[in-house]
Amino acid sequence: MSEGRDISGLIGAFLMIVVGLALTPTIQNSVTDITVGPGTYNLSGTALAIMGLVPMFWVILMIAVPVAYIGIWLKG
Repeated sequence: MSEGRDISGLIGAFLMIVVGLALTPTIQNSVTDITVGPGTYNLSGTALAIMGLVPMFWVILMIAVPVAYIGIWLKG
């Protein structure tokens, strides 16, 4: 490791993964309530299809961003 590299960024990236993935069930429940629940959300067609993909995008983001940050951090 080169001098001056701070480990707090790496710890922050791991925390982002843990907290982000811990919130995944909450995101999934919210999407389910909006798309299937007895709400008055008036979603149909494309909007309904995209809303169903929100949990997948959430997981990809919560893994890809910290992994990219760790990759940049390791390069120095």
